[in-house]
Amino acid sequence: MENPLLPGFRTALFIGVSLAILGQFMGVNAVLYYGPSIFQQTGLSEGDSLFYQVIVGAVNFGSTILAMAVIDKIGRKKLVYYGVSGMLITLILIAVYFTLNKSGNVVPPVTLLVLILLYIFSCNFNCVVIWVLLSEMYPAKVRGLAMSAAGFSLWIGTFLIGQLTPWLMTTLSPAGVFLLFAIMCLPYMYIVWKLVPETTGVSLEDIERMWQKKKSKL
Repeated sequence: MENPLLPGFRTALFIGVSLAILGQFMGVNAVLYYGPSIFQQTGLSEGDSLFYQVIVGAVNFGSTILAMAVIDKIGRKKLVYYGVSGMLITLILIAVYFTLNKSGNVVPPVTLLVLILLYIFSCNFNCVVIWVLLSEMYPAKVRGLAMSAAGFSLWIGTFLIGQLTPWLMTTLSPAGVFLLFAIMCLPYMYIVWKLVPETTGVSLEDIERMWQKKKSKL
């Protein structure tokens, strides 16, 4: 079995771990876990907040199916770029929404719902594709160990964001939290751009040779 910590393969391992953790700090599980609390920040009742969260769940499901349907037609990395760009824009707009509300400009809660739905829609294009991309980019000899490390990192990130979100909402304010999530999109996009190979239409053998070349240069 090829040593996954050799140069080249070590880069691939770093990519998987980094994207798994950064992906959580772009806010998707914070929104899914604490959506009703976030909506209540706008003055909605508990019942209305739960209804809004049901709509979020429905869009989450539908956009996942759509992303799976178009992944081979658009291309892996291009779909990640579309998804993360949409997340970045909507996260900034959500931060603006909370800033305006805090300053006394009452913006209807439905505006926040629309922005979060657009965020979830964009996020699922990235979430569906990135795990396909990661599984395809790893050489067969190290795929099991590398994907296990990425999956373990994902659950660490999930645990951390689940525990930290209530504290962040109190400490930074909702606007600050969503701005932080937006900032996390930038290193994520950079890693995908600079380090992740496009795997659409590329054989596993060619991908393995690419990592072998990287290994020989390091």
